[in-house]
Amino acid sequence: MCGIACYLGKNKDEQLQFSSCSRTMLRHRGPDDDGIYTDDDVALVHTRLSILDLSQLGHQPMYSSCGRYIIIYNGEIYNHLELRKKFLPKYPFKGHSDTETIIELFRIKQENMLKDMVGMWCIIIWDKEDKRLFVSRSRLGQKPLYVRYLNNSWMLSSEIRPLLRTNEEVAYDPTAVVEYLALGNYGHLGAHTFFKDIQLFPEGHYTWIRPGQTELGAINFWKLPDIPPKDKVPFDKSVRNELHDILVEAILSVTLSDVPIGLTLSGGVDSSIIAGILASYYDKDIHIFTAQSPHSKFDETRYVDAVINKYPNANFIVHRKNLNDVSVKDTLEQYINIQEEPFGDPSIIAHGFLMNIAADSNIKVILNGQGADELFYGYNNMAQAILSHQFKSFELNKFRSNLSSMKLGRGYMLRTLLKTVFPGLEHTLRKKSRIKRRDIIRPELLKNVDNELVTLYKYDNIYDVWRESLYGVHLPHLVHYDDRNAMAKSIEGRMPFLDHRIVEFIAKIRPDDFLKNGMRKYILRESCRQYIPEMVYNRKDKIGFYTPLINMLVKDTDWVSDKLKSNTLLTEAYTNELLAKLNGKNMTINEALQIWRSISLRIWKKQFNVIANR
Repeated sequence: MCGIACYLGKNKDEQLQFSSCSRTMLRHRGPDDDGIYTDDDVALVHTRLSILDLSQLGHQPMYSSCGRYIIIYNGEIYNHLELRKKFLPKYPFKGHSDTETIIELFRIKQENMLKDMVGMWCIIIWDKEDKRLFVSRSRLGQKPLYVRYLNNSWMLSSEIRPLLRTNEEVAYDPTAVVEYLALGNYGHLGAHTFFKDIQLFPEGHYTWIRPGQTELGAINFWKLPDIPPKDKVPFDKSVRNELHDILVEAILSVTLSDVPIGLTLSGGVDSSIIAGILASYYDKDIHIFTAQSPHSKFDETRYVDAVINKYPNANFIVHRKNLNDVSVKDTLEQYINIQEEPFGDPSIIAHGFLMNIAADSNIKVILNGQGADELFYGYNNMAQAILSHQFKSFELNKFRSNLSSMKLGRGYMLRTLLKTVFPGLEHTLRKKSRIKRRDIIRPELLKNVDNELVTLYKYDNIYDVWRESLYGVHLPHLVHYDDRNAMAKSIEGRMPFLDHRIVEFIAKIRPDDFLKNGMRKYILRESCRQYIPEMVYNRKDKIGFYTPLINMLVKDTDWVSDKLKSNTLLTEAYTNELLAKLNGKNMTINEALQIWRSISLRIWKKQFNVIANR
């Protein structure tokens, strides 16, 4: 895992400044080595975190054997040794890094290599002969690549800060700011970031860029499979066994490393499955990192302990963090600086604490369970889509069984029925509700909002709900925070469930089978039941590193109040209402989240010299 940056343009002074600043700003992503390649048209910058082939044979920028291509790359290709055997069986490789595999594979296959690669990546390759740049980001976007076109030049980077000029006043994206303030949504606007002039290169795409080119022209090489209902298969014993094998292979493949690995374990189904499979098949030490709020109703310690106790002979080394110690005043500014954009809640800080502990333990690779909820329909809205499908398909026994077993209350039941019987009406009401929730925001912020950027799917198409989760409201911000927190401590985060082989397989399974007896992600639980304690298998709640936000705000009332008073985002009346709730210590969780978003945006604007939209 590394930091990469690229400048493509004719301004030599700007190129030199960008190269120097980028190398310094991305040092935390790769403290083990660095390098720069320049010519008249391009500069390639790389900072290296050594994971595979710790020697200088893994140094970047790396040349192809023919000397024509130069690569900088961030990520891991888990099947790169198999790719060597399949496509380059007679090539005399110098080392065993996946970077060398990629550049030699590119030499013979160009962009056609992407479909054969298993892993996560952001790749930039300069073609010296043809004077053009190849850029690609992996299928599910685990690793970021930001793009800015400025002064007739292209700048690309693993993080946003290298794309900002010294002391520059930058404009915010009004749609991103308003969506975040009103709803807490972020990362769901495709290429759009909180910064107006900075875009995120799209996942599952590649492009070629020449000097002087003004459009990115990204080309899709992979997309979420959309299998017709008639071709879907039931989750029977054969499918269960096949899914089990795919999951085990995917999880074990991400243990490819020349350094020790760790795992964040919340006590939920997803991370517990990873722990169980590692305990069963991986014979090296496994560092377990967990964060809890002891004695709260959300304390998951008993589930974590159940997983650990299930494997008394496993090489687990357990590290714990008490989240009751978290302070907003002491941490929020630091983590906004790390994340570079506002984020949703303090659980991201909790994750950051675990990365601190991992760094102190000299762990450079961390696995986690992110992505399973998105892939296996683990969220409430996704369960509602399945229930709607069961109702319309006249599978009423399944519908009643699931709805009663989930015990989510009358409101959930009514919303589910409305989405089922009147999907068009529910969609209209949801759209109006989203707009109505902007009433708390000062009118001047609403002027340049582009509602066309917000995709709001109906719940009568399960594929759309799946796509919305993976490309919109859920996964993009999860991979963002995981990358930033880990790389801030020079750690590579890996997400075993975000393997396209898993995605392509489960896309063939009937959606009904993902929800059974009120259990979300049923096919995941059932395929890996042998690896987790029964108390984890039977869990129907979802917590995951819970952080007591209300208590945190109250504990730092004076500091929070000062930040909230000086905000220019919310209406004066609503700001006063929140201040009264804060000082009276009687906030609801929604009010606490509104306070969190308001002060987070204020801090972000100050840290990054952000001004009103130009």
